[in-house]
Amino acid sequence: MQNISIRLFSSAYDFRSHLERFMLLMAFVSVALHGWLLYHLIAVNDFRSALLFLYLFSLLPFCLFLMAMWLDRNPDYQRHLTLTEAGVRYRSGFMQQEHEFDWEEVDTIQLEPVLVTFLLKNGGQHAISLKTIRNGEILQEARSRITSIAASKTIEVIVPHQ
Repeated sequence: MQNISIRLFSSAYDFRSHLERFMLLMAFVSVALHGWLLYHLIAVNDFRSALLFLYLFSLLPFCLFLMAMWLDRNPDYQRHLTLTEAGVRYRSGFMQQEHEFDWEEVDTIQLEPVLVTFLLKNGGQHAISLKTIRNGEILQEARSRITSIAASKTIEVIVPHQ
């Protein structure tokens, strides 16, 4: 069986959510305001150290935002769900810890419309949200691949009534 990799926020998904678009707009507004403040500081010739420090310190959130955008484009930090013959590996959020477990550890799988919950034999559980998938065909393919792998590994799949 081949590796099945489902990358959230990739080409089959919504590239930017509404909140991320709003954050990008606010970052551009911040750059414009910082440019105006720098022009004002140069035009007035008033480079007091406290005001300059405040200006440079206020650039910190924008720099962090740019760093977050760069890291989000780096595949090692993207949200993903990867199903292999050996097990499951996923990262549920930006720069969050990556989780990994084997199929032998899985007791049951709860397959809800936009949430997959893997209940482990040791009592642990891993809930993976699929609500960010905007393409219905990709969502259906992901759900069918999970059920086919579970059937081949003789894992119980619970599908609640909708």
